[in-house]
Amino acid sequence: MNYSEKNVPSNKKRGEKEKPTVAINLENGDQLSANSSSEYSHVFNNIQAAIELLKKTDAIKEESSNGVSGNCAARSSKLPTEPVEPIAPNKRIEMYKHFKDFYEGDAIEGESFHFGAIVDEEIFLEYEQAFRGTKKIVDTVASNHKFEIFLMLYPMLTIGYLKMVLGEKLERATSFLEEGATYLDKSYSQRIEKLKLIRTPEDLPERALELLASADTVEIIMAYPTYYLYITCVAKWTRGQQEKLLGHFAIRSYTDEDPLEEWTFPGLPQLEPLVDSSVDLPHYRPLDRDARPTIFTYAPVESDAEILCFTPSEDLSMVALGLSNHFIRVAVGVDKIGLDKLDSILRKGKIMLGGHKGPVMSLAFSPKDRFLLSCSLDSTMRLWCVASWTCASVYPNQLCTFVIFAPQGFIFAGTSDDGIARVWGRNTKKPALELAGHLADMAVCLFHSNSRHLATGSADCTVRVWDIFKGVQVRLFRGHKNTITALAYSKCGRYLISGGHDFLIIVSDTFSGRMVRTLKYHTSVIRSIAVDMENNALAVGSDIELSFWDFQLLVNHFSADLDPDDKESSPKPSTKELLYSSSEHMKTSLRCLRFVGRNHIMAVCTGPTGEEEAGKKKAEDGVIVTKDIDKAEGSVPIKNTASSNSK
Repeated sequence: MNYSEKNVPSNKKRGEKEKPTVAINLENGDQLSANSSSEYSHVFNNIQAAIELLKKTDAIKEESSNGVSGNCAARSSKLPTEPVEPIAPNKRIEMYKHFKDFYEGDAIEGESFHFGAIVDEEIFLEYEQAFRGTKKIVDTVASNHKFEIFLMLYPMLTIGYLKMVLGEKLERATSFLEEGATYLDKSYSQRIEKLKLIRTPEDLPERALELLASADTVEIIMAYPTYYLYITCVAKWTRGQQEKLLGHFAIRSYTDEDPLEEWTFPGLPQLEPLVDSSVDLPHYRPLDRDARPTIFTYAPVESDAEILCFTPSEDLSMVALGLSNHFIRVAVGVDKIGLDKLDSILRKGKIMLGGHKGPVMSLAFSPKDRFLLSCSLDSTMRLWCVASWTCASVYPNQLCTFVIFAPQGFIFAGTSDDGIARVWGRNTKKPALELAGHLADMAVCLFHSNSRHLATGSADCTVRVWDIFKGVQVRLFRGHKNTITALAYSKCGRYLISGGHDFLIIVSDTFSGRMVRTLKYHTSVIRSIAVDMENNALAVGSDIELSFWDFQLLVNHFSADLDPDDKESSPKPSTKELLYSSSEHMKTSLRCLRFVGRNHIMAVCTGPTGEEEAGKKKAEDGVIVTKDIDKAEGSVPIKNTASSNSK
């Protein structure tokens, strides 16, 4: 090919000392700037340590053609290197300000770059192989590692494409971009289309030239275990492929002590505006932290079949239970909870619904309790008419694991193990919409009160929000370290709370797309989350604990502290200050938490309470009234429990 050269003028003001020109030999790509050499050396040393470890241990066996080790996750923590200290926030780049991508804009260092011709096609091949190798790692690793490694794909695809454009290999660049785009979800579509507009070396932004010259690097951060898992796998690449990775990316690790919400991520999808996502709330009294929460629990008795799922109706007059023996049991005629007659919550009868050929995995009542939706391992969903208790419709070939109705209209959604959320409308046996983006199976989804936005939680440790009218992903939240199992929106509609197998409670702001706070208290899987009707209190139930948090204190601090420079003047409240009531070491797990009044909450037990078990009661399904949860200062198990069963 013909020799090509591009000179980028300096951005330095007149009178300032000019920095030396960076000369890059693109033919071998071995020369690195002083700015990136230390980062390169650090990660490269980690890779060399991984190589030495692999040489010493023959137990690591190949599981796929890309050389990803099945034991990488278990061995990654044994690597000797400590995590890298995070860079100060003022040195990070605002990737999404004014929709500017990480390669756009002026060069940060203000240098001039002279590029020689690329005559070795092997260089382009190594960029392609490094990208494909990372994609294979994503496909092979455990679900909780997938997403952070997945974030490498878009930046690597971009750098490879721009490198080929710089080398005047447009046809190869276009083919590579089209191939790589198939691995990304639709939330990257706008960024891919913008990238396609760069077709000649003259189209390259100054910032892109700086990155291609390795005069600066793109920061990528991963959780400590994921970081070492990734570099252990990269250690099996060729030297040329490793250089194509480390010459452009500063890969760092973070730990639980690092403020994850302060980092920027160039591989994250671009944010979309939210529509009709706020709810105007009337003025309510502030939270009375001295008032002890009162819990009403519906507790089914022991049976031969295992209870796999349960849900109360909208008016709380029914509780539906999904059983392992393929049946659905519905307790009907449960008196609505009245605050003036706390001990008169009785069940008047039960309905058994049969039709599924496999265990029932999830249940959901429609708005106004007209229908009950069920999904089963028999790959069907069934819609039951509550008025006649007959099956109104069957949805075949739908292997859903969780179902939920929208608060308005006849719209429902389901999650599945293929990482796709599906949405159905009225009179549609097939999904009207499929939302793909998660990298692992999903366990929960939840509609916003506007019935337009759907939140989904996955084993890939991400929470995503979708606009079902547009069929696009509008938010993505990270921070969890394991499967998400519970979601709840605040009553104002702005905040989304998530919990999961990592025992963490994470509050996220859907307006800004930022993490608000991570709460650490529980020591078991989070099963249910609820926000009270006044947007004051947050209730969280796990397998053995129940906690109550001052939600207004938490979000008020966040709203008044959006500017990071103000954090010293307004320190965020501690966990002890936010937690105002709790109960530990419960005998049964509380699910389906739902506030039914000021400081009153209803829940469904997973089984008989400790008192029932000790007394070996064999009565019909009943309601347990639980009062007076002790405050956090001297928290003890739930006490003062009395059962009331129908005759």
